Amino acid sequence: MTKKISRIISAVMFAAAVLFSLYALNHPEASFPWGNAITYTLYGVYLLVMVVLAVAPFERKR
Repeated sequence: MTKKISRIISAVMFAAAVLFSLYALNHPEASFPWGNAITYTLYGVYLLVMVVLAVAPFERKR
């Protein structure tokens, strides 16, 4: 995977997170059927993947 593709995927993930947050703030009646611990774990994993894709070093093609 190239650096450009990785950064594009990260940007799309960030945009999806922003849109999800805006939707969630405007619709508090819609909630997940599980506890907050699971929800926060999923958010953390999503954030971690997004950051790794944005800043991960890649080998240069020679």
